[in-house]
Amino acid sequence: MTAELEELRHALLGAVRRSPAVALRVEEALGRAGMAYAAEAWTRWGDDRLTSHLQLASLVLLRGEHPQEFDELLEVATAPCTAPPPPRTAPETPGTEETEATWATGDSGETEQTESAKEEAPEKPGREAHPSEEQAPQQQGPREHAPREQAPGRPGARPRRAGDHVDFRDSTFHGPTVGVQHHHYGTAPVPAEWRPADGVGPLEFGVWPTRPVPGLPDVPPYVPRDRDEELRALLARPSLVLILGEPYAGTSYTAWHAVRSLKGHRVYAPDPGEDLRPLVAALRSSPGGHLVWLDELTQHLGPGRLDLPLLGRLNDLGAVVLATMRPAEYYRRRAGTAPGDRVVAAARTVELRREWSEAELARLSARDDPRAYPAYMWSGREGVGSYFAVGHLLFDEWRRPGTRQEHPLGRLLVRAAVDVARCGVTAAVPERLLTQVLAQYGPEVEEAAGRESLDEAIGWATAPMFGVSGLVVAGEQQDTWRAYGALVAHALASEDLEPVPDGVWWTLLDQAETGPPVDHGVILGAARAALRARVEAADAEVMFQLARHTLGEERMSLLRRAADAGHPEAAADMAMILLWNGEEEKAVPYLEVAAEAGVASAALRLGRIHRARAEHWLRAAAEAGDGAAAHELGDMLVGPGREEEALRWYRRAAATGHREVAGSLGSLLGSWNNPEAEEWLRYAAAWGDVRAANDLGFFLDTTKRGEVAEVEALYRQAAEGGDAAGAANLGVVLEFLGRYEEAVSWYRTGHERGAAYAAQHLAQLLRKQGRDAEADAWLREAAVGPQGLPATLPPPPPAPPADRPDTVEE
Repeated sequence: MTAELEELRHALLGAVRRSPAVALRVEEALGRAGMAYAAEAWTRWGDDRLTSHLQLASLVLLRGEHPQEFDELLEVATAPCTAPPPPRTAPETPGTEETEATWATGDSGETEQTESAKEEAPEKPGREAHPSEEQAPQQQGPREHAPREQAPGRPGARPRRAGDHVDFRDSTFHGPTVGVQHHHYGTAPVPAEWRPADGVGPLEFGVWPTRPVPGLPDVPPYVPRDRDEELRALLARPSLVLILGEPYAGTSYTAWHAVRSLKGHRVYAPDPGEDLRPLVAALRSSPGGHLVWLDELTQHLGPGRLDLPLLGRLNDLGAVVLATMRPAEYYRRRAGTAPGDRVVAAARTVELRREWSEAELARLSARDDPRAYPAYMWSGREGVGSYFAVGHLLFDEWRRPGTRQEHPLGRLLVRAAVDVARCGVTAAVPERLLTQVLAQYGPEVEEAAGRESLDEAIGWATAPMFGVSGLVVAGEQQDTWRAYGALVAHALASEDLEPVPDGVWWTLLDQAETGPPVDHGVILGAARAALRARVEAADAEVMFQLARHTLGEERMSLLRRAADAGHPEAAADMAMILLWNGEEEKAVPYLEVAAEAGVASAALRLGRIHRARAEHWLRAAAEAGDGAAAHELGDMLVGPGREEEALRWYRRAAATGHREVAGSLGSLLGSWNNPEAEEWLRYAAAWGDVRAANDLGFFLDTTKRGEVAEVEALYRQAAEGGDAAGAANLGVVLEFLGRYEEAVSWYRTGHERGAAYAAQHLAQLLRKQGRDAEADAWLREAAVGPQGLPATLPPPPPAPPADRPDTVEE
C-alpha cells in the first residue's frame, strides 16, 4: 500500500505542477480536511526528502481519516486530462479517443484556454472550464496573423519547437480567433494483455506471498471459502461483482480462484488510474467471455475510469467486472450521489470475514501442505490470510536486531507472551500473570527496564503493524493479552529461538493449580515434552520442580531421582513421604542430605529421630545397670516434662555410685523446693560441679535466705568456672551490694556465655544509672518487650469477660 501511495504522490505532484487549477483543488481539499499546513509541501517547487515525506504523510492521513477528500485527490491525479499527453506519432486509428484544446481570443488580444489547454500551458493560469464549455465558441470574423519567430542567434530568441507546435505567444490578434489542438490518449489493450483465465497466477491478482519454504510454492494451496459458490453464481452473467473484505481477508485469492472457474474467459487487469474507455473498442473487436479485474475498486473510479455508462457498455458487450473493496468504504459510498458512488451502489456483493469459519478451518487443516496445520492452529481472530501474508513479517520485526535496541523491554514482553503460548496456553492471560512471566528473564529484564518502561513496552507491542495487528493482541477479557498467533507458529518452527526459561514453566504451573485461565494438564504435558531430555540427563532441579506438580508414581519416581542426585529439598520431601509411610530407616539418609544442605525442617526431624533413638538406647543401658546411661536418660526426660521418671533414673544412677548425677538430682529437687536438694548440691559443688554451685547459691538465696557472702561465693565459683547462669547471678548480687561496675562486667560475661536474662538485667542497671541509650540498646539485644515477652511473639488473647465462663457447656 505504501508503494501505491508513492505512485499517487508522483502522479498528483505532476498534475499540480502542470496545472494551477489542480494545485488550487489540492489546497482546498487539504483545507477542508483541516490540513492546510500541508498545502505548501504540494505547491512549492523542489523534491527534497522532507517535502516528499510531508506529501506522503498527508496522503496517509487523508486516506485514513478523510476518505472523501482522498477520493477527490485520487480523481485529480488519475484523470486523463491531468496526465501529460504523449507525442503524436501516428494518425488516428480505430479505438482511440481525442480531446480538444481550444483557444478563443477576444478583441483585447488576450487568450483564454479551455480546461485541456490550461493543463498543457501552466504558464498562463486560468479558471477551470465547466463541462458545457468544452465546445469552443463560434468564430466571429477571425483574422489570422502568422506568429512571429525570432531568428536563431538573436538575443532573447526562443528555441524552435519541433513537430506540429504553433507558438501564439508573440502573435497579435485583431478579432476572435479559434485554435484547435487534438491529443490522442492511448489505445485499446492489445490482445496479448487479455490473458486466459486459467493462465493468470495468484500473485498477479495481488495475493501476498508467504515466507519462502524450499520446495513449496510462494502461495499456499487455495482453501475453499464458504462464499465460493455464491461468488461463482454472480460471475455467471455480466455485471459488476464486488468482493467485500478487510485487508488480508483473502479477497484477492478468492477472486483469483473464482476467475479460474470461468472456462474460455480472458482476463484484463488495468493499472490503478488507467483509462478504461478503450476497453469498449477492444471488446467489440474480440468476441467471447471477458473479465476485467479491478483490485481496490476505489482506485478505478472517476473520470476516464469506471462510471455507470462505461460499466453498462462493458456489461452489454458480455464482460464481467470483478473488484474488491473494504466493507466500510462500500457502505459509505453506496449511499452517496457522486458518479463513483452510483457505480458502487450498482454492484452485486459477496462479503468475506477475516476470521475464518469452523468449516473453512476444517478444510484448511485437511490440506496436504506442511504450512496448513500451523495456520489452522494459530491464525486466530486475525485470520488465515493475514497469518500467511504478514505473519512472517511480524516475526521478523520482533526478532530483528534493531528491535532489541529500540524496544528492549517490549521485545521481552513479546517473548513472554510467545513463551506462554509455547507452554500450551492458547488463551489470553491476565497482564499480572504476563508480568510474572516477564520477571523470569532475570538480569536481561532488569537491564531493559532501565531503558524502557512497562507502559511503553505494552504500547509498542500492541500497536498495529502492516494494518493487521500488534505483536501482542488483546483478549476478550479486560487487561488480558496473548501473542499474535503467527509469532507462536514461527517460534515453534524456529531452530534458533531460545528455550522457554525454567521459571516460566514453574510460574505457569503454580498459576494453573489455582484455576483458569491456564490448564494444568495442558501445561504439564508441554513441560514433560520440552524437558524430557533434561530429565533423562538427571537434571535434579528439573526433576524436583516437575515432581512438585505431579502425583502418584510419577511424582515418587521424579522425587526419588532428584533426591538421589543430591537435591536438598527433594531429599527432604522424599524423607517426609517415607516417614509418613512408616519407613524411618529409608528416610534418615535423605534427611541427612537435606540437613547438611541447611534445610531446617529436615534437621529438626532428624534430631527428633536421633533423640528418640538415643532415649531408647540409653534406657536399654540404664536398665542394664549403667549409671552414666541412667544419668543421661534422666537429663533427657527433664526437658519434655517427665521429671518424675527422671528422678527415678537419677536415684538409680546414684545407687550405682555415679557421683556426677548429684548435681542433676539436686537441681531437680531444688526446683521443687525440696530440702534434700541442699545436700546433693553441696556434695556436687564440692566435687567441682559449677552448675551445682550456681543452683545451690540460688536455692539458698530464694528458699533459705542464706548469707549474702556465701551466696556470692557460690555464684563466683560457678561464674569463674565458666557457668553462664552463675555469671549473671553474680552480677545480680553485686548490683544488690552497690558494686555496679563489677556487676556490669559479669552481666556482659553472662550474656556472652548465653545467659538468658543477662542482657535484660544489664539494661535495667544502665537505666538506673541514667544511661538510657545504652539501656535501650541492651533491651533490643535481649529481644524483649515492655512486659518482658519477646517482641516477635503475638500478644496474648484478651481475657474473657468477668460475667461469662471460660468454657461453654452444651
